Amino acid sequence: MSKPCKVGFLLYPDFSLLGLSSALEVLRAVNQVTGQTIYESAVIAESLITSNVGLSLAPSQSTLEPMEVTVLVAAGATADISHASLPDSPILGGIGGGANLLAQFGLLDGYRARLEGSSDRLRGQFPAIELSQRAFELDRGRMTCGAGTAALDMMLSLVAREQGIDLASSVSELLVRDRLGKPESSAFVVAPGKKQQPQIEEATQLMAANIEEPLGADELASLVGISRRQLERLFRKHLDTVPSKHYLKLRLEHARKLLREDDMPVVEVGIACGFSNASHFSTAYKNHFGQTPREERQS
Repeated sequence: MSKPCKVGFLLYPDFSLLGLSSALEVLRAVNQVTGQTIYESAVIAESLITSNVGLSLAPSQSTLEPMEVTVLVAAGATADISHASLPDSPILGGIGGGANLLAQFGLLDGYRARLEGSSDRLRGQFPAIELSQRAFELDRGRMTCGAGTAALDMMLSLVAREQGIDLASSVSELLVRDRLGKPESSAFVVAPGKKQQPQIEEATQLMAANIEEPLGADELASLVGISRRQLERLFRKHLDTVPSKHYLKLRLEHARKLLREDDMPVVEVGIACGFSNASHFSTAYKNHFGQTPREERQS
């Protein structure tokens, strides 16, 4: 068996506790599914450190060492660190403001990245970065995402790339099953065992990465590299549905997950899942699940 891949999470004050735990859960689940230590994770900080929700965490180690993957987890781009303090890892990542820290050091120049802040300001500050509005980005040796559960999908995508999509799908299903107590389809990938046609697989991944700001049908097809009509034909042939219905299903399933696991207001859940109109969200949710979002929250 090959050596475990070492993944270090470098924490800064007010780091996203949800983002950190989401990422760690993926690595734990990979080891659980395979029955092997595929990943070894370390939480790194100089001393006891406080998260964005006021909980303090004792790091597993206080000093940096060579890692295959190093992920910065921060609230903003104001942490007092130096470029030289970062380990020379093949893969560097940032969760929340951690991505902006990488950008400040020029470590995202020439990469596609998801940063925190207004698009206009970021474009002026980081002209060499291809800015993304997606929840997460995985581009060669860089991975970036917003704070919170976006870290889970980012890490799942890394697992899919490095270990294979079948394992990533199995891990995704395990995580959803553990949280909801019954099998549900994940917003990350289709259920394992169902090999998908490449364009469908890519389109599904793009949908999962763009829940809050859904892609238009033409834009989705263009990103996949085929026409809208061709994409619709593929979805009908292989999934017996059309892209728009599949996309809506993913968004509603993600909304259900947030309603069950998060205490954010129902209206904000709708916005987080791409519904600008509360009435539309409520109607679509009831049509799909048989009850309104508020009834879901109360059940």
